[in-house]
Amino acid sequence: MRSVVPTAEAAVLTQHSVDDTDGSAAYGDDWAEVYDALYDGRDDLAGVVQFIARWARPASVLELGVGTGRLALPLSAAGLRVVGVDASPAMLDRLRAKAGAERVEARLGDMCEPPADEVFGCVLIAFSTLFLLPDQAAQRRCLRAAADRLAPGGALIVEGFIPDPNRWHNGHSLHVERWQADQVVMTAGRLDPAAQTIETLRVAHTPHGTRVIPNRLRYVLPAELDLLAECAGLRLAGRYGDLTGSALPELPSTAVSVYTALPPRSEP
Repeated sequence: MRSVVPTAEAAVLTQHSVDDTDGSAAYGDDWAEVYDALYDGRDDLAGVVQFIARWARPASVLELGVGTGRLALPLSAAGLRVVGVDASPAMLDRLRAKAGAERVEARLGDMCEPPADEVFGCVLIAFSTLFLLPDQAAQRRCLRAAADRLAPGGALIVEGFIPDPNRWHNGHSLHVERWQADQVVMTAGRLDPAAQTIETLRVAHTPHGTRVIPNRLRYVLPAELDLLAECAGLRLAGRYGDLTGSALPELPSTAVSVYTALPPRSEP
């Protein structure tokens, strides 16, 4: 194993789970206490709001995997109606305790079957949340559920990391997050490229004891994501380097894909 520089891929390996039925339940509850400290400064929130508002027609957003409201709160503060779904009660409790939380409709539920009967101008799946579902079948169900909840002219926005081959050595990696005299925090990872899975153990050894938290991701590369979206009746409308809509670089570590409905087939 070797130590590596933090990347979008490394960051998401400690993200919360949003699914309550597909194998990764309870991880959000484990991480709620420290989630904001780890990720509050991750995005240019003003740029994110501007980008999402551009696609949200009408001005309403369903966020699958809303977590503690890192994106939902600024979106709602900008005047968009926001419904946020998460499987973790602890994450939603953190969201509800924040200023402005009354503007976000927080709902406990499964992102494959979101508790929302209405339609939205945008469905948002940020920060590689889709990858927390265990297999392609669950990811396909999630995208189908998202497509079913889009208003005419609406857009599905999916953010996901792209694995960096330089991060892995013989299928393993080790990222040291913090090393001090009395504590060390690190994440060890194992990659299965055939199954497109990453399994991690985050180990925190502090004066208060040692805590180990596992995680599992089933990553989806952009080409596969396009096919899954097409199966859900959607087509690619644009691909970007981040949630502010920046240009996709030549060697991206993250891709933000925007999908809209396929046009209806004409009569033969």
